[in-house]
Amino acid sequence: MGCCFSSPDRDDEREPLIQSNNKTPTESARPPRPANTDVDQRSGRFTVRRVGVSGLDERFTDVAETFNRQQEHYESMKNKLQTLASRYHCPVNDSLSECLRRIKEKHELCHISLEVKGYDFSLMVRSDAEIPSELKRTQENVTELSRAAKSVISISTKLHEMIDSLLRAETSIISQIEAAESRHQEQKRLVDNLQENLKEARRAKELSPKYRKEAGNLLNEAALLSGITP
Repeated sequence: MGCCFSSPDRDDEREPLIQSNNKTPTESARPPRPANTDVDQRSGRFTVRRVGVSGLDERFTDVAETFNRQQEHYESMKNKLQTLASRYHCPVNDSLSECLRRIKEKHELCHISLEVKGYDFSLMVRSDAEIPSELKRTQENVTELSRAAKSVISISTKLHEMIDSLLRAETSIISQIEAAESRHQEQKRLVDNLQENLKEARRAKELSPKYRKEAGNLLNEAALLSGITP
């Protein structure tokens, strides 16, 4: 289917441009990773610090919002898959194949299949009797799972370009900050903030492809289950 400091103790500078809203760490998907691997790194949202140049502040904010949005879609994808696994008592929480097998076993009177169209997949149900409410919820969850995976992938290319543009311009960005602020101590504080932003950007650059890979693996798995060769 073609288908990745120092900062003075100033209260105003500890307040990010985008409010941090840390979430519970999310476990990795296929293949299972050793316990505690990358847990702290995977859970953090991108928090921006002011660098005192409006255009640069806007660019870092755009990157942070885009990465945080991708991370939210990734976490939604993981949560939807775990919801299905929990509902059907699957021994493995990240296997769509196992979920589909258990769904078919539970609702054996219905004809159930996975259908893929482009980057979208859905659970198709045919039944002579009324479809059980649990199975209807499952259909909704599968659609939400598909939508989250597709969103993770669609954000990836744009985010990569935004991050690379900032990282390549590090030297010129420092010059812009120094030109905009003549006071030495204030310059140092703003450059420290810049370094923290760049650290966050590198973290996002490292994590984003991992999110995309897991979403791509899920779409490939869905394709195989539907009878399509990825």
